[in-house]
Amino acid sequence: MEIEIQPTKPEDLPAVKELIKSGNLSTNLEKCRYVLKACLSDKIVGTVGLEFWGDYVSLRALIVDRRFRKQGIGGALVRRAIKLARKDGALAVYAYTLFWNNKHFRSWGFELKDKDLLPEEIKECARFYYPHYRYCCAMELKLRRER
Repeated sequence: MEIEIQPTKPEDLPAVKELIKSGNLSTNLEKCRYVLKACLSDKIVGTVGLEFWGDYVSLRALIVDRRFRKQGIGGALVRRAIKLARKDGALAVYAYTLFWNNKHFRSWGFELKDKDLLPEEIKECARFYYPHYRYCCAMELKLRRER
């Protein structure tokens, strides 16, 4: 079976939010321009949201169902998210994640970034979701040079 990455439809949101809740993540997707789903047959097995904060994107609620991890689904979601961010002209993509996920983000091209050195728009994102991001590491993937 092949995983398909697609934009969510309104009728997908209950299943997407249940999956997000299963990882104890916030289901607040109101600021997302895009919410992607990973489907195996007709089952949603992963998701990620893309929030645009000025010229920057923050990944939101990246999660893969525990039963389907270690199959490249998270990477497929992130690659599609990066493609959308590029298409929409973002300068960089950021992810706030717990330290044990850093290796995944590094494998996708992200680098650990000091939170104090983040663009103001991404700092605003962290303030918006406080305290959720308080213990997270900031990861950055630059997409193009700032002008």
